[in-house]
Amino acid sequence: MLRRRTLLQGALAGAVLTGCSSAPVAPTVSPENPFTVDGNAPVDLVIGEEYGGFAAAAYRKKYAAAVITPKVSARLSEEMLPRFATGTPPDVVLNTGDDTLELGRLVKENQLADLQQLLDAPSWDNQATKVQDQLLPGLLDVGRYDGTQRTVNYVATVYGIWYSASLFQRNGWEVPRSWPDLLALGTDMKAAGLGPFIYAGTHPYYLLELVLTLAAKTGGPDVMKRIDNLEDGAWKDENVTKAITAVGELTKRGLLAPGTAQYDHVGSQKRFLASKAGMLPCGNWLENEMKGQVRDEFALSLFAVPPLDASPALASGLHVAATAPFLVPEKAKNKAGGLEYLRALLTKDVAAQVSSESNQLTIVRGAADGLELGTALRSARDLLTAAGDQLITWYFDTWYPAFANAAAEATGQFMAGGLQQSEWTARIQAAADQLKQDSAVTKYHRD
Repeated sequence: MLRRRTLLQGALAGAVLTGCSSAPVAPTVSPENPFTVDGNAPVDLVIGEEYGGFAAAAYRKKYAAAVITPKVSARLSEEMLPRFATGTPPDVVLNTGDDTLELGRLVKENQLADLQQLLDAPSWDNQATKVQDQLLPGLLDVGRYDGTQRTVNYVATVYGIWYSASLFQRNGWEVPRSWPDLLALGTDMKAAGLGPFIYAGTHPYYLLELVLTLAAKTGGPDVMKRIDNLEDGAWKDENVTKAITAVGELTKRGLLAPGTAQYDHVGSQKRFLASKAGMLPCGNWLENEMKGQVRDEFALSLFAVPPLDASPALASGLHVAATAPFLVPEKAKNKAGGLEYLRALLTKDVAAQVSSESNQLTIVRGAADGLELGTALRSARDLLTAAGDQLITWYFDTWYPAFANAAAEATGQFMAGGLQQSEWTARIQAAADQLKQDSAVTKYHRD
């Protein structure tokens, strides 16, 4: 791109310049540059975690003149809200950490760009393929508000049940293939003097997660769609009833590790990693959260929640939640650069780097294949691969957190013997009905 200064500096002595120099040539839309990025413009990138900046090298390689220095912030809301208010937001934000932006508020204020143009753009990896086609199915919905894609949630969090592969091998135990198998395994563990099952009793959401995964595997994805959409009687669905009854068998058969109801998430995880319990339901952040306390010889591994019977609707169904939302502000100074940065982030090379260096999986399909990973992340990756398109998702816990907390508390009370199954169902359904009728709460719909 020629600029007047360049022409002046390059002119020969005595040469006569006639007229004005040419204006900068604006970039045109092309598969290589679908957003007409100005390669000289800086990209303002603010991220909650370091991996959010991993695409900077790829961006600089393509746009050598662009200045892009990721800034990691632990106080996103405190630092970013004034910038949104004054119309000077960054070009890209990774909204993670303890002080995150309230996305619903920003959506209402029309502060977030529509990212469908990013998803429809040619992939950086393969121009014959759209960006969206390289991503795992069903994991973009959480970033849609009233049908518009406002965020792209980058990390694929796999849920399941943790175990020690070395402990299983020493005892000749096999990973259960059905819920009855799991109950039988728990009985064997108890006979061996081990607390079979442990969870964070003070954070019973993990139990609710287990129930909902079982329900979806039994009845299919519509079970969770009805719950997300607050449909009448959604919590009375027979698949949900079967699931909560099956999980309740852990209590009835005495398969909970002693003291489970009193442990928080760290306490339960410490007991599990100390081989005081055989199984723990949780997401695949466990290894990062307990870094330094996971012994190599423990062989930390994850198996999928097994189905209730031999004929589930989703035989390989796996609960996967898309977290770590990236967004491009509508009033960003370099909006095109922000979109292009996310296009670079959604490449297999960058996603593979994220998995290798941050020990997390991403929504980029197959990006972690072939990587040298530890047993924990490798088992999560293999489950994700085996699940194919049978990914189980739900969003009510993000859309309506107060209701989700109430449902989790009821589940904890049920497991502790404080509620009967019918009371559990009635309480949560009543809370869902009340939420549906509350006009003060913004409602969302899932297709």
